[in-house]
Amino acid sequence: MNESLKAKMALAAELLNADGSVTPTADLPAGLLVPESASGFAADVQDALTAETVAHALKLARQQTHLSAAELARRRGVSRGRLSQLENGAVNPTVGTLAEHAGALGYDVTVTLTPRRAGKTIQVDLPQPVQAQ
Repeated sequence: MNESLKAKMALAAELLNADGSVTPTADLPAGLLVPESASGFAADVQDALTAETVAHALKLARQQTHLSAAELARRRGVSRGRLSQLENGAVNPTVGTLAEHAGALGYDVTVTLTPRRAGKTIQVDLPQPVQAQ
């Protein structure tokens, strides 16, 4: 879960009273709440869910290749801390980072767009990462 969402969830928990009721905004100390749109909160939740879903796939791929985190970090040229962030959903990787990570594990990345209604599924393979000379 990303830090922004963790902070918002912690704040929401502070607003709950022991009896399960929510403290009215008027009764809160000044400056405790900042205005936030529902769409902003929803976007944070979506980002966290996406990061955790991708993280699960990356960790599963590493485990299936029987590669240690230390060896994968070495292959990728990243710290073990950065690798841990990717595999635990603490960051939402770029598509390029996803392709590099998958490539280091011997996987290719395919993007599939599946229509919710009628239509054709679109599937494209991401280019393999360019290897440094």
